[in-house]
Amino acid sequence: MSQRHLIGRREFLIVSSTCALATATVGPKLFAGEGAAPKRLAFGFASLELNSPLMAASDIPAADGGFISRGARVVISGAGGVSPNPNDRRAVELLAHFSYMDGAERLSTPFRAWGSNRVTGCQGNTVGFNIPVDEVQKITFSLGVEQGATSAPPPTTSRRRAVGRRGEQQLDAHPIILSLQNEPGSLKLARGFYVIVPLFDGDSEPRWSSWTLSDMDGRTQLVDAAGASAPFEHFVLKTDYAAS
Repeated sequence: MSQRHLIGRREFLIVSSTCALATATVGPKLFAGEGAAPKRLAFGFASLELNSPLMAASDIPAADGGFISRGARVVISGAGGVSPNPNDRRAVELLAHFSYMDGAERLSTPFRAWGSNRVTGCQGNTVGFNIPVDEVQKITFSLGVEQGATSAPPPTTSRRRAVGRRGEQQLDAHPIILSLQNEPGSLKLARGFYVIVPLFDGDSEPRWSSWTLSDMDGRTQLVDAAGASAPFEHFVLKTDYAAS
């Protein structure tokens, strides 16, 4: 294993453990009835070029092989379109799956890089970390979505225990793969902003050309022509080179 890979792994471990208890909301349950969970995810994309338009992430023309030698810097922004009622939120965490070698065996370890609390509505700040890309040539995440009603924790429950509280809730995981190869079910890995929108039964993918990206309340969000945040849950991943 190269020294560069070891440095990337160490940084990832440090940042991920620091952020494991950070709470950042993914978004509200907007389209579905009580207790429903997203059936699929819609993905938009905008490159890092100035005034780059939004488009469907499936239309990214090509993956960027520059990530192999440089690694990836991932920034997870907070959510837009959040509900004022924390219990209405369903997407609760984003796991980054970090690949590493244990002897001759390749393993993958999930790190809770970003999450939200459906009891308190507490949400954290933007989180950034580096991920090596040279060996597996992809970045893998999973979006955790809860089903079921929440209940307030007992008064003596600590903030740390409240963040991880599940109760009767069911946690479903939706994979997100950004790849340099033509892997089934993956999106091309490129430098830019990936917009992720959970969709429920009967929902259509957003008309990406109707929205732009803007910084609001310290977070990158979708906004309309009037500058108002999109009225549906969404969050943004930014991918860039880890080293110039």
